[in-house]
Amino acid sequence: MYLSHVIVGTLLCVFSFVHGSELDYDGWLQLRLWHAFNDEPVAVFTERGNVTVSSVRSGMSVVGQNGLLPLEINALKTLAKSDGKYRLKALARTSSGSEITFLTSVPACYLLGSDLEDVVTIWLDSAAEPVAVSISSSGPCIFDNPFTNMWTTNVVVKYPDGGPIPDTATYIQKLEREREARERGETKDNRSFLAKYWMYIVPALIFLLLSSATNPEAAAGASAQRQ
Repeated sequence: MYLSHVIVGTLLCVFSFVHGSELDYDGWLQLRLWHAFNDEPVAVFTERGNVTVSSVRSGMSVVGQNGLLPLEINALKTLAKSDGKYRLKALARTSSGSEITFLTSVPACYLLGSDLEDVVTIWLDSAAEPVAVSISSSGPCIFDNPFTNMWTTNVVVKYPDGGPIPDTATYIQKLEREREARERGETKDNRSFLAKYWMYIVPALIFLLLSSATNPEAAAGASAQRQ
């Protein structure tokens, strides 16, 4: 019975690993955004707007932001001409009650080249908690006035993908080539007996353990006869 529990637990662990790329928890997330147009080490932030993600699983979101004032557009142009970066601060609040602040930046000239179109990416862990917030813009890098003073922001929610899939076919081919080389005498196999034949020994042991676990009466009878 104990062995069967171990086997079932192992299978469940493998199943959870395979499906680990799916976000099982759904909740909401709010971002409060501030931005800075100065190039000094200490950023001077002013409020930009808010992002509400109503479902972290689907990524559905609503964005509400202020348009840029002429003074802010001039500051963004000055920042771009000095090869500076537009800085964004995001305060994330989640449905679990946690709060965390993130800082990110993008070259200012890219925002001018895209007419204030940017992408805010929210990175989540497997528990739907934010681990990073980043801003990006496709550009190109120019220094002219944008066609509009309003932001066009796309919000993307990212969560962990599955790990890399083992390349078992290549590994088996490698073992086969090594076996053929040993048979031809091209290589000398200095491995121990267990190292050479573990792939045959392990299945046999598993079969014996499963047989004893599924037929405990027979095992008990055999033990009684020996006594």
